[in-house]
Order: sequence, then C-alpha cells, then structure tokens
Amino acid sequence: MYVHHQFFDDADAHAAALRGWDQRYDQIGSGAFRSAVKQIALDGVQIFHESANLRVVQRGQLPEKHVIFGIPLTGGGAFSFGGVRIDRGGFVMAQGGMPFEFHSPDDMALIGVVIDSDMLQGVADCAGVDLDDSLFRRTVIDIPNAACTRAGVQLATLIERVLAQPAGFDDLHAQRAVRNQVNEALVDLLAYHVPASSNRLTYACQADIVRRIHDFVINHPEEPFDIQSLCTQLRVSRRTVQNSFQAVVQTNPLTYVRSLRLAQVRRLLLDTRQSDLSVSDAAAQWGFVHLGHFANAYKAQFGELPSHTARRTSRVSIAR
Repeated sequence: MYVHHQFFDDADAHAAALRGWDQRYDQIGSGAFRSAVKQIALDGVQIFHESANLRVVQRGQLPEKHVIFGIPLTGGGAFSFGGVRIDRGGFVMAQGGMPFEFHSPDDMALIGVVIDSDMLQGVADCAGVDLDDSLFRRTVIDIPNAACTRAGVQLATLIERVLAQPAGFDDLHAQRAVRNQVNEALVDLLAYHVPASSNRLTYACQADIVRRIHDFVINHPEEPFDIQSLCTQLRVSRRTVQNSFQAVVQTNPLTYVRSLRLAQVRRLLLDTRQSDLSVSDAAAQWGFVHLGHFANAYKAQFGELPSHTARRTSRVSIAR
C-alpha cells in the first residue's frame, strides 16, 4: 500500500504528485502558492485529500478503467466540473479516460476517490444502483448536504488514521478493512439514487436478515465486517439491510456489529485472568486492531475502559 503526505509551493508539482493522473494545474489566484496532498493507494482504489490556498484550474484526462469521485469539503467560492457548478451537497462522479476541467476556489479542500470500475460495480450492486450511462451523463450529482459531508469526513478521517500509523496497515486484513470503509462511503453516496421500494419486506424477513448477519459476525470473529460481501451473500441490497436493522434494532448495521463484537470482548475479559489473556489479545480476537479506537468505543458502550473491567475466573461462560 502506498501512503504519502506532501507539501508544495508549486501547482504543477502538486498535480504530478497524484499517482496515476495525467493532468496539469494552473494557478489562477494571486500570491505564494501553498498546498498539500495526502494520499493512499492500494489494489483497486486510491483516496486522497488535497488542499490549496489559491484558485486553481485543473485540466487533463481522468485515469482509465476507473470511476472518479470528488467530494468538496471547504472552499472560498464555488467549485465546478465540466462547466457544471458544484453546490453544497454536490459531488463529482465521472468515468475514467475522459478529458476534464475542474475549477477549485481559494482555500479549497476536497476528497478524491479513484476506484476500479469492476470494484465499483460490486459497490453499486450492494446499493441497488444501476450504473447505466444516464447516471454518468450528469457528472455532478446532488444529494442532501449532510450525507455528502458525512461521506467526505469519513474518508478524510480514514486517511488521517492511516497516515498516523502506516505500518499498522501493512497486512492484508488491515488493507481490506480500508477498502471496505471506502466502499461503505461510496455506497452511502450511491444509495440516494435508489427510489423507495413499494415491495416492503415483512418484519419477519427483516429480523431474519439481522439474525443471519449476527450469526456471520459471531462465526467470523477476526474477519473485517464487509457489508458489501454480505449483501451479495444474502442477495439483498444495502438499503434492504439498512432498513432491516433500523426496523428491528433501531440502529445501523455497522453500529450493531461493533456493539456485538465489543460485547464478546467484554465476555472474554470477564471470563479470563489477566495473566492468561491481555486486553489487546482479546480485542484482536474480535477484529479490533487499533487499541486507541477500541478503548474509546469500549468505554462509550460499557462506561469503563477495558483495563478497568474486573477479571474473574469463577464466572460461567454464557452461550452466545
């Protein structure tokens, strides 16, 4: 996996730093140029966070055999792509291989995602979206601003987490988790194109979906939670899964799975001596690889840090 963070005082040097792009940046705003690029590249997907203090026009050709997403975060004016203004809640979605022109304002920051076309098809299947030509004709797509901002912040946070500890993402499991989180953010963006279904599932069917995902998580403790793969296995869309969890347990599937796994870690801690099983090993057994994030989530759920949980040996294990 490629992980890099660079600063620039020249627009062309900034443009050249983005891997796989054929493009040129021309500085339009007046003054000393200052910018930064944070980027991660792994099989099938590239994500980057770029910022610049001055207005720039970007021209070139989008990477072939990929689909490109652009999510503006901040700016001192309007962004535009292909002659279309990007308003609040708007993002770019364009097919690779095409020429492009992108105008960014002063004090801009944006998130970019470059994803393999076949991989995006799996994401779209999970969201229940048909990736036909009509979807790409728009290039700039409008959704509720809160949803667009949420996706951008999720991806920006992911980039920061990888940059803070790049060595922690060398193994394939960690890289798969990164890829899954990118896919999750894209699913949330694409899901807004799905019309409300008139064929509503019964509550029993929704409860069965929740039960089957619960069983999968319990039977695959160390495996990163990949809702896209589970949607494929269950032959249901992401929206169906989302609606099922909301109806049955009044929360989203990611929160449910995290809480479920935290409960298993707590049970492990309560049932073992500290000398037999450390907190970090217990967390790892249930897929938590970043101890800081794990400890914060554990405290939020149980009101105490995992290191403060009483370790007992006489407690009888409870069947899951």
